[in-house]
Amino acid sequence: MELIDKVDINDKIIGTTNKAEAHENGYIHRVAAIFVFNPDNQLLVQLRKKDDLLDHSVGGHIKQGESYNEAAMRESKEELGIVKELKRVGVFYGDEIVPNRKLKIDHYFGLYEVKLTDKDIKQIVIAEDEVKKIIPMSLNDIAEEMGKIPEKYTIGFMRTLNFYISKHKLAIPLVKVK
Repeated sequence: MELIDKVDINDKIIGTTNKAEAHENGYIHRVAAIFVFNPDNQLLVQLRKKDDLLDHSVGGHIKQGESYNEAAMRESKEELGIVKELKRVGVFYGDEIVPNRKLKIDHYFGLYEVKLTDKDIKQIVIAEDEVKKIIPMSLNDIAEEMGKIPEKYTIGFMRTLNFYISKHKLAIPLVKVK
């Protein structure tokens, strides 16, 4: 089982754990999330294979000893075949505790973004074991749909979208996260 760093509320490493143990016990740990935009400024939204939820373009847990940037680059290559410089948006804490699930998921998110060219888009290789498909959507449409049908989206995606909107001071209403 792959080890990940366990961190405190200030994102300081305090030990190691694994993903299952962290989610069962509510240990705070790190994930990388990447917003990938097409040339039309649409976000490429990932439909996850494991649960049919809509999520960040790319995302994954940060391995023990790995930096946010290293994990973001690794996950981009693994999930979509993207090998391109990523721009760091920021790091923030966000819980993903869902009332109807027993998991207590607490993450520090390292959020990154990248804009692809038409040539880059044609070179995307979807990791079919993780990603069912990629859906291009405007940020406005995503936020609107999250407000109407939140159960279609991961809580983590809702949190990263709100962080992105706030960080870039976009004129898009924040999504209510339950």
